[in-house]
Amino acid sequence: MRKKQRKDYSVYLRKSGIKAKDGKLAYISQENHNRISMIVNVLGEGRLTIADYLENVLAEHFRIQREEINRMLDAAPKIRL
Repeated sequence: MRKKQRKDYSVYLRKSGIKAKDGKLAYISQENHNRISMIVNVLGEGRLTIADYLENVLAEHFRIQREEINRMLDAAPKIRL
């Protein structure tokens, strides 16, 4: 079972192709930074950056949750300026 979990998790452990100059700054807690840093260093075997990991986690989240997010956005009040 552990091997399957690693295979499933590998979606997050790949180069994202994002370059720092093309991205945006985001702040995270020190606790989450420490966790992500450990994951990237150990599981990413020195090949990943924190930005790669975060980009992969967010992309997978949006892929999985797309329908629910769109449903909620459709139900949200429309705002006009």
